[in-house]
Amino acid sequence: MVFPLGAVPVEEVERYLAEQRPEWKPQQRALVARLSEGALGRARSFDVEAYVAARGDALAILNSALLGGEHTQLFKITESYRAGAEGREKTEQLLRTLYSLLRDLMFLGSGAPELVQNTDIHGQLTKLAEAADFDWIAAAADRLAEVERGMRRNLLRSLSLDGLSLALERVT
Repeated sequence: MVFPLGAVPVEEVERYLAEQRPEWKPQQRALVARLSEGALGRARSFDVEAYVAARGDALAILNSALLGGEHTQLFKITESYRAGAEGREKTEQLLRTLYSLLRDLMFLGSGAPELVQNTDIHGQLTKLAEAADFDWIAAAADRLAEVERGMRRNLLRSLSLDGLSLALERVT
């Protein structure tokens, strides 16, 4: 017997989540359905609150890098990424979220908005995509990889994130 294993369509994941996670709002279910990339187990165990919190921090970093502005709020955010297991998990979530947002910026910039996963913040992403070109997105992904390598060497997370934010500004 052959069992073809493929991604479950987004609509089916949303229907599944409506049954399994009725406490989630339709907008949250739609977001998780897209972010889970067709994996029902991933969708069922997705921590939407942690993702949205990390996404808020990631958007602050990207806004600062691409649109400029005051750094006080940015440094308050990066200071909250402390040492220890909890800080490590929070930082890893932030990095995954930043990659997700960079991918969305790339899709918007290349004329493929239907592939964007964070559809609930489409307006914000469009504004950021207008300020980012492919070279900037590629350089930002490289800088994220540097932060990941630094985490394996136990570099201070908050300083690494500050460095990332400032490095992205210089890339623009």
